[in-house]
Amino acid sequence: MLKNVRCAALLMFGLLLNLPLVAEELLPAAPPAQPPCHLVAHLNESKDLTDAAGLKLPRWYDLHHRLLKLLNDKAGCTLEVVGSPWPRSLALLRDGKIDLMLTMSYTYERELYADFIGPHYLEETVLVLDKQYLPKVNKLSDILLLPGAVGVLRDAWYGEEFAQVSLETEFQPYLQYANSLTQKLNLLQKERVVGMLEDKTQYLEWSRAYPELAARYQIAFRLHSNPVYIVASRKGVPFAVRERLKKAWFEVYGGPEHRAILKEFGWALE
Repeated sequence: MLKNVRCAALLMFGLLLNLPLVAEELLPAAPPAQPPCHLVAHLNESKDLTDAAGLKLPRWYDLHHRLLKLLNDKAGCTLEVVGSPWPRSLALLRDGKIDLMLTMSYTYERELYADFIGPHYLEETVLVLDKQYLPKVNKLSDILLLPGAVGVLRDAWYGEEFAQVSLETEFQPYLQYANSLTQKLNLLQKERVVGMLEDKTQYLEWSRAYPELAARYQIAFRLHSNPVYIVASRKGVPFAVRERLKKAWFEVYGGPEHRAILKEFGWALE
């Protein structure tokens, strides 16, 4: 009651003096300013490494960079991007030495050190083979019938079936591990492998960039499909910032900006 009388008196006093006076109590509270936020993010490729390998810079590098920028801009954070091999970046994220990664499949083990901010597209793992061997291979175990190894990204998640097969001694000679997407593609170009496990959208990307490879290598079958996530280091990124990132991604996920980026690259959200 007394507060209302005080506000009315202040307004009347302003009118009498012909001043645009507004009682402070009637003004909406300004939102608290967010503290500065600078995040270091991993990309599985670097422009320098790609150029050194003599390969064209894959478009998914730009796609991933733009998705990270979309998130950080919405959260009000500045972004620094570093390139390093996938296994090394997992270790850096675990130790809190980098803050963000993307295209991360969910596993219980990863959740121990990575906070899953939100999914950014649907990954579909396919087996790509030299087309002369397609009639031999209808399922993952059939790679034992191949005359050579299949390229795989070290520490990548290709689903439960591959996780089990990769532990079996008889399959190990048929799996050639690479530390980056570029290195894996390089194995294919140099014919050190007869095929590889690949995300379907990445296969389509390098097929467009390298028609000679597209003419020789084709999809044998789909192995696994799951959403992949942007993640933040639990050790390196404070809880409040991680919550801020989740809120920001929730606001842009599936929205016009997010879908426009994916559409430009021909990638799927669901």
